[in-house]
Amino acid sequence: MKRLALFALLLAAVAVPGTAHGAVPCRDRIYNDWYGDGKIDTTYPIACYKDALKHIPADARIYSSLSDDITSAMQGALARLHGKKNVPKEVGHGNVGTAGVSHTVNLTTTSESQHKPAADGGTAPVASGPVADSSSSGGVPLPILVLGGVAILLAAAGAVGAGVRHYRGRRPGV
Repeated sequence: MKRLALFALLLAAVAVPGTAHGAVPCRDRIYNDWYGDGKIDTTYPIACYKDALKHIPADARIYSSLSDDITSAMQGALARLHGKKNVPKEVGHGNVGTAGVSHTVNLTTTSESQHKPAADGGTAPVASGPVADSSSSGGVPLPILVLGGVAILLAAAGAVGAGVRHYRGRRPGV
């Protein structure tokens, strides 16, 4: 009887999916759709587009067409809701210069601590500065190479010192 109860408990634990993470906001699905190829090719509820427009990261708002593409996709979704048939299903400018590169991003909401007072009394997102493009890196940075060389020299000096101590300790009569 104990084995049957233990088996039932184990089966229940495996069969029930875990809920450790909350539901992913639909704005993140829009962001991930766009970050893949620079285009939004799925229709989402209108509330998702509005939420996504409210929470676009400052760098994406400044350096990309994400805001324009979400607005265009929302207008297309509204047109389809009103019965228009000739609305394009794919909206966006595409990723220029990133051929074949696919990104999946889980963007979270901007917290209130990342806002500063705006001139009109509201709050505005604080830009964190330009984002470095890792695809144009020229290899290992020079400071890392210098520190690596120093580390190798120190390890070699330590090995020589240990060898000298060992050699002196084995000599008879010293």
